Amino acid sequence: MKKLIISFLIATSSLFVLSNDDPYTTYTGEVLQCNFNNGKDLDDVLNMVTKDWYNMAQSYPASYEGNIVVPQLYASDDGGYEVFWVGFTSDNNAMGQVTDWFSDNGTKVFAKWQNIVDCSSWSQWDIFEIRESKSDSAEGDNSVWAFHSCTFKDGKGVSDIRENDKIWNKFFDSLGHTGGVWRWWAAGGSSLQESNDFYVNMGFKSMTEYGIYRDARLQSLIDDTYPDSISECKPPRVYSVNNIKAFEG
Repeated sequence: MKKLIISFLIATSSLFVLSNDDPYTTYTGEVLQCNFNNGKDLDDVLNMVTKDWYNMAQSYPASYEGNIVVPQLYASDDGGYEVFWVGFTSDNNAMGQVTDWFSDNGTKVFAKWQNIVDCSSWSQWDIFEIRESKSDSAEGDNSVWAFHSCTFKDGKGVSDIRENDKIWNKFFDSLGHTGGVWRWWAAGGSSLQESNDFYVNMGFKSMTEYGIYRDARLQSLIDDTYPDSISECKPPRVYSVNNIKAFEG
């Protein structure tokens, strides 16, 4: 995994410079994996973040999107986390600005958060946008994420990604898919026990749209037209996403 990430960083520098295609839009993400404290539940979390955190976050020094995420389809060996905080900035610099500001100004709000949940991890991620969402996230929106753990097939690597992403986008276009798709690469704080190369997060406006995709995926496997020729991905873990704060601008 470490060797892959180093190779990825080298490869992406040439990808941006040498490619005739538009460069990928990138983001930095942060994820807190948490469980509810005794007597607390999702309503307590939403009540706090939509008021205390949201009001505080209006003063962040950089644009930031915040989401409360809960498992929808999951397995008993997934870690058992009940709720996640997932935030995004435009890049690592902006995430650093927000983190520094929060350390100086967010003590009271963070104490309220810790009174509701107990978080065992806090990680950051480098995120490449494979497919742009047809509509911007609006505060209060609910959506669905399908997270896939993926590993390159033998002989495949970073240099094969762009062409395969084009095939995936044609596949999603044929479905009338409206959500975004993002590739997540592990960064600071991520688990060193993971053996996969990356994650693919597919966004859907509803479980119905997710079901349409799964039916089309199954048919493509039957027809031998499945669009992914470069990686093997495990069955997804599916999450319900509550958008608390959208990007500004």
